[in-house]
Amino acid sequence: MKIDLRKSAFLKFLVVGGFGTIINISCYTIFVKYGIHFIIASLLAFVIAVTSNYYFNSIWTFKNRAVHKTKLKKYFEFISISSLNLVTNLIILSISLWFLNKNISFGDFLSNNLSFLLEGDAVFYNKIVSQVIGIGFATVLNYLGNKFITFKEDTQNTFIKP
Repeated sequence: MKIDLRKSAFLKFLVVGGFGTIINISCYTIFVKYGIHFIIASLLAFVIAVTSNYYFNSIWTFKNRAVHKTKLKKYFEFISISSLNLVTNLIILSISLWFLNKNISFGDFLSNNLSFLLEGDAVFYNKIVSQVIGIGFATVLNYLGNKFITFKEDTQNTFIKP
């Protein structure tokens, strides 16, 4: 089975989201590394990544959809849906961090094996892993919300053939 990336909105959304995740995790890691509280770091990283995601989703993933809406309206809808999913992300982030810190051996494993990438202790790595888990959970909800609300297909200009 061959999948055409040019035609699959979900795959395009995943590609854009992949880059957004890289932006999010990079910003989040930098913020946490410099002592910003993990929730504030997550919020700042979110704003940066979601703005990037909106731009690329609007010009590539959902290029010819919701043309009757202004860019500003689509941006605010995108931000609103993404904000709801941020709540999901923060809940999962907090639960994951609590769980991983309870079982610190996972963070110790990462600290011992990934120290060549980043300096950090077990708690630091648990924060990064928890952010990735939270993003993963929010991705599907984010796609569905934006496909059916922000970039809802225009039905105003279509007609039914007899």
